[in-house]
Amino acid sequence: MRRSGSRWLGTAQHGRRRLAALAVVAVAVAGCQAAAAGAAGHRVASTAVRPARSSPAAARPAPSPTAPGQPSGGSPRIMIVGDSISEGSSGDYTWQYRLYEHLRADGVSPRMVGPHHTLFNNVTKVDGDRSYADPRFEHANDTRWGMTLFREKDAIGAKVAIYRPDYLLVLLGLDDIFWFGISQPDMAANLASFIAAARGARPHIRIVLGLIPPDIHQQTDPAFAARIASYNHTISSTALQLSTIGSPVAVARDATGINIAADLWDGTHPNANGEVKIAAAFADVLAGRFHLGRAYPRPFPVLPTGPLSRTRLLVTPSGTAGDAMLSWSLAPGANGYKVYLKDVTRRETKFRQLPWPLSPAQEPWTVSLLTSGDTYAFKLQACKGADCGAFSNVASIAAP
Repeated sequence: MRRSGSRWLGTAQHGRRRLAALAVVAVAVAGCQAAAAGAAGHRVASTAVRPARSSPAAARPAPSPTAPGQPSGGSPRIMIVGDSISEGSSGDYTWQYRLYEHLRADGVSPRMVGPHHTLFNNVTKVDGDRSYADPRFEHANDTRWGMTLFREKDAIGAKVAIYRPDYLLVLLGLDDIFWFGISQPDMAANLASFIAAARGARPHIRIVLGLIPPDIHQQTDPAFAARIASYNHTISSTALQLSTIGSPVAVARDATGINIAADLWDGTHPNANGEVKIAAAFADVLAGRFHLGRAYPRPFPVLPTGPLSRTRLLVTPSGTAGDAMLSWSLAPGANGYKVYLKDVTRRETKFRQLPWPLSPAQEPWTVSLLTSGDTYAFKLQACKGADCGAFSNVASIAAP
C-alpha cells in the first residue's frame, strides 16, 4: 500500500544513521527468510545474526595481454555453485557476469549451466528477479540466496548429472557457519562429501573452491571471524588432500582481498567492484591451473556503484498550502532514495539533501513546510545499502 510521508525536518546525521540501519535490516530480513525456508530439523546458532555504474560496455574487461603457455579458446561447461554472494540481487551485474565477460574477451566461449538464472529481489525479498544490470550474458547457474553446503552436498550429484559441467566453481559455507553453527569437523566432512558426490556423477570434473570473502560481521565478531578463518584453512587443506590428476581441485584465493567498505554494498554482498575481485580470483585459477583463458588484468578497474537505473521523478501540488507530492519510478535494487531540493525563487544554486532517505514503500511522499508561492526544484538519488548511484531527472513546482 502506498503511503504519504510526513515532514522533513531533522538532521543530516540522523539521515546517515537511518540509511545505515536500513541496509542492515534489509540484509538481516533477507537472510532470515532464505535461511528459514529450509531450516526445519537443523540447529540454528543461538546468537547469530546473518552476515548476510557506468554503461554495460564500460564495465566489460579488455582482452588480457598474451601470456606464453596459457592457451585460450574452447567452450567449457561451467557451473557456479553458491549462495547470495554469487546469485546477486536486483540491479546487479553479478560476479558470474564479470567472469563470463573476461573469458569471452580472452577468446573462450563458456557455456554457463545450472538450474537457476535469476536474481534475488532485495526489496521484496522474493527470488526470480530478472533485472540484471546487463542481461546479455549466459546466466544459468546453481546459486540461491541462503544456499548451504550441508544441503547442497546431497543435491550436487543430481545437478552435475543433469547439467554435465566440466568445471564447478564453488563459493559456499558462510551461511552454514553463521546461521547454523556447523562445527569445523562437520564443515570438512560436508565439503569432502560434496566433492565425492560431484565426482560420482562426473568422474573427471574440475573443481575450484573459493575462500569465504571478508564481511562486516568478521570485523565485529572475533569468534565468527575465527570460524571463517578455520574453514578457509579447511578449504585449502581439503583441496590439497582430495585433488587428483583425473579430477583436480584448486582454490581461488584473491577474493579475500575484498575491502568491506568499498567492495560490499551492505557489508556482505559485493557491489560492482567486489564482483570484479571475486571473478578475478576464479579467473586466475582457471588460467594458472587449467590454462583456460588468462589471469584477470591488473590493476582492477574502479567502477561506479549503486543503482544504475535513472528514477523518473514527478512533483505535483497537494491540497495543503506549503505541501507537494513526490512520486517516482523504482530503480531495481534500490532500498533507499535520497531527496534533494533547492528554492529557485530565493536563488539557491546548490541542492541540499533532506535529512533522511525514503524507502520504496514511501512512494508517493508528501514534502511539507515549503514557502507558498516559491518555486522549488527536486531530484532523487537511488541507493542500495551504502552505495548511492544514479540521480533522477530534476522536477520543479511552485509551492501551493
